[in-house]
Amino acid sequence: MTLLVSGRGMGRAGLAVGVALVLAAGAAGGASAAGLRSEAAAHGAVGGAGQVGAQGLGQRPPGASAVSITEGEVGQVGPKGTITYPSVTSCLVVTVYLRDGGKVGGHASLFQVPGKYSSDEILPAIRRAVGHRPVKAVDVSGAVGAWNPSYFEKSIERYTDGAPPGPTGDAQRIGDTVAELLGRQRAEVTVRDVPDGDITR
Repeated sequence: MTLLVSGRGMGRAGLAVGVALVLAAGAAGGASAAGLRSEAAAHGAVGGAGQVGAQGLGQRPPGASAVSITEGEVGQVGPKGTITYPSVTSCLVVTVYLRDGGKVGGHASLFQVPGKYSSDEILPAIRRAVGHRPVKAVDVSGAVGAWNPSYFEKSIERYTDGAPPGPTGDAQRIGDTVAELLGRQRAEVTVRDVPDGDITR
């Protein structure tokens, strides 16, 4: 079994157990993706009880002045608007700052919340929402130590023929991957590890 130590306090305990279960089950080969999600949720690796809904929920009009984006969602606000990402413990949140002052954001969950975007769908959804609008900068914040950059390219649930790679906490490679998948210059992307809790951008 792969043992994960996050070093980010008690809020990461459930995450560590959940990811270890997924990696061990994948290595043993036999658990379905739905089963892995259920086990991870039971150990606190999937946040937000009752977070269900249509994929892309949270894609509100660009003129909104404030929006809350929960796990697996993408949303946007107009100039001077505020995005809140609630309860960020095992997630990474990606905020694209537009040159007109607006923002487009996505809340990438380590484990997919039913009915929402998986980790490998978040960046393409953000890129679609940004479209051809000029971009000023991209901020990636959250549980950097819990992530492997490859989770943005292939979510944990899609590893049906073997164990997914373990987290690396490699901020440089996370930034590289985000820049590539959003079609941005690497210099535009910053990556930072932040404490558990709500993130406001």
